[in-house]
Parts: sequence; C-alpha cells; structure tokens
Amino acid sequence: MLTPTLPNLDMDLARTMVAIADTGNFSRAAERVHRSASAISLQVKKLEDMVGRDLFRRDARSVALTADGEIFLGYARRLLKLNDEAFSRFLSPCCEGSVRLGVPNDNGVVAMPEILRRFARTHPKVEVEVRLDRTEELRRRCWSGELDLAIYSHDERLDGPDYIHSEPLVWVGARGGLAVAETPLPLALADAGCAWRGMALAALDVRDIDYRVAYTSEFCTGQLAAVAADLAIAPLPISVVSDDIVQLGAERGLPPLGNYRMTLARRDGAGPVADALAAHVTASFCAIAERGTRLFA
Repeated sequence: MLTPTLPNLDMDLARTMVAIADTGNFSRAAERVHRSASAISLQVKKLEDMVGRDLFRRDARSVALTADGEIFLGYARRLLKLNDEAFSRFLSPCCEGSVRLGVPNDNGVVAMPEILRRFARTHPKVEVEVRLDRTEELRRRCWSGELDLAIYSHDERLDGPDYIHSEPLVWVGARGGLAVAETPLPLALADAGCAWRGMALAALDVRDIDYRVAYTSEFCTGQLAAVAADLAIAPLPISVVSDDIVQLGAERGLPPLGNYRMTLARRDGAGPVADALAAHVTASFCAIAERGTRLFA
C-alpha cells in the first residue's frame, strides 16, 4: 500500500506565520517579511488550505492564533531555526579567533543569552570574551582598544545620534507583593552612576515620593532577587516582566520613567569577527524589542 505524499512546507509561508504571530498584525508582519498586506492574506489562506485547519482568528484590529495555530507555530519556528542554521553555516564566511565584548552590569543579563545563542549557531569556532562593567568604563575600554565591541547606555553627546535599542523603563514588583505599599518606598537599585537609578530617583523626587534605598546591587539579577522576594520594587526594562515580576504603574501612584537607550560601540579596525558579532547584537536587541511590543503594548 502506497503511503500518501504529504505536502512540503514552504519556508516563506513558515516565516510569514511566525511574523504574524510575533506582531499580532498583518500590516506589521507584511513590513517584517517585505510583502504587501494582501500578499500576506493570500499566504495565510494557502497555508490554512494546506493544513486543512483554521490557524488564525481575525478581527478588525488584530490577529490571534487558534489552538491549531499554536501547535503549528511550534513546528514553523523549529523548521525556520534549522533552515537558518544550515544556510548560515554554509553561506557565512568561516571565522575563527576571538572577540572581546563589553556589556553593562545592569541589563547584560537580559540581552546576553539571545546574543550568544545567535552567534554560537553561526560562528561556533569563535571564542567570545564577555566583560560586565559600568557604562563609563565600557566606553573608555572600547575607545582605548581594550574591547572590540561594547554595549552601554546611550549618551547622544558622546555617542552621536545612533542607538541600537530603545525600551521602556518601568517599575516592577513581585506579583501580589506588598513592598509597593510601604512608606517610605523600598527600592532595589543599581550602583550610583547607573542611568536607570538616576531616572528613577529623579522621577520620585519630582512627585515628592518618600523612598529609601533598601538594596543596592552591581548586577540586574541582584535587583530582581530583591523584587522577587517582595523586599523592594525596582526600575527595570519592561522585558524583565514575567509571571512573577509584574509592572507597577500610575495605579500604584508611581511616576512614569520613560525610555532608556543602548548604543553599540566598535573599536576601530576590529575586523570581520567583530562585525559579525555586531550584526547579531543588533538582531538580538530587535528581537527583544519585538517581544516587548507584542507582549506589553
């Protein structure tokens, strides 16, 4: 008995499905995959016809996955990952050597897993030396040639107009926590000199909110630990919000903090390995921004 021939999934259809799921909108997905909105609609219809199931629920403002769509999305992501890994391995120049990357103490924990994962898939023979430090020190080390690349808080006066990432800085606390109701308000902050710390304290001072610095940590993980234990609240990027760490806002009497920006500096003459890592840094921050827009907008 002959086994029926199954259809082959077109990678373009898989990429479109992932784009729609990530953006929640046909128009934004069309921009991401460089197609028109009408072409996206036709691709969705073709994919649903191939599968024989409805994969999306549509209304006037947004698009959501059906239960079948959630299942199929997992397959699409895995296929795309394997496809991209295969072609990156053979089409990208084979690089060896090492690269020195500087990352800020505060949000290095947020960005580094994505950056290192992407880079390791396409450049497995490159050694990456990561240094965590304060923005001022990272800027100095990159300018002096001690680092090949450095990511740090953007200062237009020193770094020019270009930046690689912008993200809301928000107040976070433990889900159902009581620290936010205490007076004075207990805070978990980074060390003095951190841009996030300065933004938070300035905002509280403007509102004349009484606070105390309950915990200070050189690293973002230290702040998160104090928040998770409901010992304090903290000013952190919206991308750290999770099931256990929630955003706190005006409903708790807290002032808005605005956005923070990150820049990527490169040592003169750093070479092709540093250029490749820089591309992954930019792509990783784009992915973080897209997730934040989708989940919290």
